[in-house]
Amino acid sequence: MKIKMLKTSAGPDGIKISGGIYDVPDKEAKELVARKAAVIIEPKKIESASVEPFEAEVIPKPKKRKKNN
Repeated sequence: MKIKMLKTSAGPDGIKISGGIYDVPDKEAKELVARKAAVIIEPKKIESASVEPFEAEVIPKPKKRKKNN
């Protein structure tokens, strides 16, 4: 899973610097996100056959009013 570090982290696996993008195992990514040290950029790819398409609601723009002179 790809993550972007929000804070610098150091441990036995190495150093991950704030602002850097890293590919880490799911478990490590979830721990870093839970500690607010990283955000997920690219979640693990899932087979498209088992995922429903995402639909977003779009609010229409209001119509422009005509000026009365």
